[in-house]
Amino acid sequence: MTKENPTAENSAAAPQWFQSFAAKVTGIMLLTIAVLVALVWAVAFRPWLYSDDARVSADIVNLANAGASGPIVKVSFKEGDYVTNGQILVELDHRLVQAQFEQAQARAELANASFQRMVALASGLSSVKQQYDNARSEATVAGASMQIAALALEHTYLKSPVNGLVVKKNAVEGNMLEANQSACTIADVEHAWVSANVSEKDVAAVKPGQMVRITVDEGKKHLTGRVTEVIKAAASAFALIPSDNASGNYIKVVQRIPVRVDLDPHPGKILRVGESVEIRIKVR
Repeated sequence: MTKENPTAENSAAAPQWFQSFAAKVTGIMLLTIAVLVALVWAVAFRPWLYSDDARVSADIVNLANAGASGPIVKVSFKEGDYVTNGQILVELDHRLVQAQFEQAQARAELANASFQRMVALASGLSSVKQQYDNARSEATVAGASMQIAALALEHTYLKSPVNGLVVKKNAVEGNMLEANQSACTIADVEHAWVSANVSEKDVAAVKPGQMVRITVDEGKKHLTGRVTEVIKAAASAFALIPSDNASGNYIKVVQRIPVRVDLDPHPGKILRVGESVEIRIKVR
C-alpha cells in the first residue's frame, strides 16, 4: 500500500502569492497611487512650460545734460536710491546762465514795450510802417533770445526722466560735467519685464496672452505676468560672433527662442535688473 505525502498535498492546495488577500490590497493601493500621480501630473504639471533661463530686464536711462557744461554744485542722490520722474538729481553752477537769462528777459521786455508803443502810433499814421516792422522784428528776436537763455538755464538742472533706481552714479560735487556727459544711470524698474529663453522644441506652444508665474531667485518673490511677444529669431542670431560651419564640423545645439513677459503690477516688490528668475507658462 502506498502512503500519501501530506506535505505535498498542503503545498498543492496553498494559493499563489499574488492570489493572497495582502497582495490584492497592495496591488489596489499601487494602482490607486499611480492613477493619482497621473492626475496630478495632468492637472498641475502638464499645462505648464518651465524655464529657468530667464532674467529681469528694464529700460536703462543714462542721465546727461543736454548741451550745458559746468562744475557740479549739488548732487541730490546716492547710488541705489529710488528716484521719481521730474526729481532734480544734479545741479550745475548756473550763476552765469542765470545772469544771461535775466539780461535776455530785460531786453525782451524793452523790445516788447517799444513794439506796443509803435503799434499804437502806427494805428493812426501809415508813414511809420518801416519803424513798425523794425520794432516787431526786434521784439521777436528778443523773445527768441530769452527762450534760448531760459532753456540753457533749465539744462543746468538735471532731472530724472523716469521713476526708477539709480544703478550707477558718476556725478561728484566739485567735478566738471561736460556737455552730454552721463551723470548717472537709472533703471526703470517700475516697467520691468522678464526676458526668457525657451527651447525651440517647446516654443510652438507659447502664445502671446498666456499667463505666466514668475519666481525671483532673490527672496523667492512670486509674481505674475503675461506673454507679450515671442521673438521671430533665435537668441544665437543676435550673437556678436555668429557660429560658422565653414570647417565642416557640426554639432547640433538646441536653439533658444527669446520670449518677453510683461509683469502684472507688483507694489512693494523692488526688482533688480539682470537678476535670475524662473518662469512657468500656462500653455494648455
